Amino acid sequence: MSEIQISTLGLILSIIPVTLHGIEVLFPMQARLIANWVLPFFGLKSPSGKTALTQDEQLTMLDAALEAAPKEKSTNAKDYIFLLLFEQRQGAIGFAAVAVGAIYGMGIELTARQPLHLLFGVVAVLMMLVNANQAGFLLFFGKHRRVSKHGRNVGIVFTPFWLAVALLNWLAFSYVMS
Repeated sequence: MSEIQISTLGLILSIIPVTLHGIEVLFPMQARLIANWVLPFFGLKSPSGKTALTQDEQLTMLDAALEAAPKEKSTNAKDYIFLLLFEQRQGAIGFAAVAVGAIYGMGIELTARQPLHLLFGVVAVLMMLVNANQAGFLLFFGKHRRVSKHGRNVGIVFTPFWLAVALLNWLAFSYVMS
């Protein structure tokens, strides 16, 4: 594989997350659709309308979380729910920015891609570590106390994906350095 092909593949693979999460920039509660229609595959099951959460059910769950908070802490509880959805949007914005950068990068010469490969390499390494952690491979990298079975399986599948993205971007970055 040539240097330009490795670079282009590193950029293309960096685009993939926005295809699922991009809509969350506008609609942060659409993560529910990923839980309904994508994550079942990670449990080796077909998605089903019978088990799919509706928006009303999702709101009921969030309201139940608010009601479970001590009354004197209701403002902080509301802020916490806000932050969960706001950070959902911010993550989607990050994926959208990476996708725009990758698409732009494919149109420029290899030497000009160096900053993109550095950035995407760092993103890929961190994503790999987070996925490995939720899969149970890296216990020292923080603790997600609510990893579901499907979430663990996502980590198992995407740890090698992000490793490949990291390697491609670091290779492309190193070509430009030499």
